[in-house]
Amino acid sequence: MWFTDGIKMAGPVLSFLLCCASPAYAAPVSAEAQVVAHLYKDFGWQAFATQSELFGESLEQQRKDVLARFFSAQLVELLVRDAECEAREKGLCRLDFDILFDSQDPVVTDLKIQMLAPGKVLVDFTNPVNGERTAIRFVVTNTSGQWRIVDVLYGQKPERSLKQTLLKR
Repeated sequence: MWFTDGIKMAGPVLSFLLCCASPAYAAPVSAEAQVVAHLYKDFGWQAFATQSELFGESLEQQRKDVLARFFSAQLVELLVRDAECEAREKGLCRLDFDILFDSQDPVVTDLKIQMLAPGKVLVDFTNPVNGERTAIRFVVTNTSGQWRIVDVLYGQKPERSLKQTLLKR
């Protein structure tokens, strides 16, 4: 049964991955935007898959070394600390949403990644259920020749910051 469910789900997932990963059909992505594009390529399946066991652990459940490929050292420490808290408390701590989609149950279409300004990458997508567009801004910096995400800004009023959410006492 899981095999047939996996086959039904494979079409949208493969379309998403090809969209994010195919340089032959996509406009060139700046070096700054590459870290964000790779993050969505590796973990964006969460918005398409109903069976996580087919893809592995979610972004929030990754080891420190995996998180360090995408995030600054400070953000890695904050994400690890929140994951440890959730394991210890057997429930939510500071994060109660998927950080890639600003949602508890992400489902998206029309995902686009583009440079907004130097050091800022915009990800926007549509929720197919209600048609709403969501825009998320990633703040990136070059550390030792590698682009890393130092914060994620969500467009609510007032604006919410991933780093500030993780720093809350």
